Amino acid sequence: MTFSRLPVTFSLIAACVLVYLGAASVGASSGGTSLGLPVEALTLGALVPAFVAEGEAWRLLTSTFLHSGLTHLLLNMLSLYFLGSFAEASFGRGRFFGLYLLSGIAGGIAYLYFGWDSPMQPAVGASGAIFGLLGGVFGYAIRRGTFSTRDPVIGQLLLLTGINLFLGFSIPGVSNTAHLGGLVGGLVYGFFLAPTVYSRKWLTALAPAAITLVIEAILLGVWYLIFAR
Repeated sequence: MTFSRLPVTFSLIAACVLVYLGAASVGASSGGTSLGLPVEALTLGALVPAFVAEGEAWRLLTSTFLHSGLTHLLLNMLSLYFLGSFAEASFGRGRFFGLYLLSGIAGGIAYLYFGWDSPMQPAVGASGAIFGLLGGVFGYAIRRGTFSTRDPVIGQLLLLTGINLFLGFSIPGVSNTAHLGGLVGGLVYGFFLAPTVYSRKWLTALAPAAITLVIEAILLGVWYLIFAR
């Protein structure tokens, strides 16, 4: 797969890698390890409920480009490559980019509602957005009436989803809440996307992203009303 065929997938991978290397270099220069990230670098962009409550909602996006270690980064980038290769080719560049970002936000909102034990507990990683790629395919198939466990693609993606959720529940420090939130966010986007995927009208093409974003904005607003007092 060349960059010209999957520009968004490769650009997202490059962005995550560059952010990681930049943060890791700060850690190395300050006496930290070259493979780990300093707490300060994570805190600047991590999804920390207490900081979001103070108005830093942009952390819902920045946290998706941060990773806590080399293994975390590599596993997520491999998943992004394989799932992104399928989703970008299926939905197109712009729609795929919207799916990825909105799923990442959905995963972050789920974390804000259900994922933390302490308001200062941070969350980082692209896995919520990556789970959203799975959700996008499921939502699209459901709306098109083609969702079936007998379909080899759907069957493999369901198995992959189940395995990753099981691992998330088994490995300490992994937020399955964000995974499930991203999955649901992607499913909503994919459901609204299905009737518009071949449309060349930009208003029609933007409608699924706009609807999903409005839903997320409402959920975030409700969270502020309940938790950010």
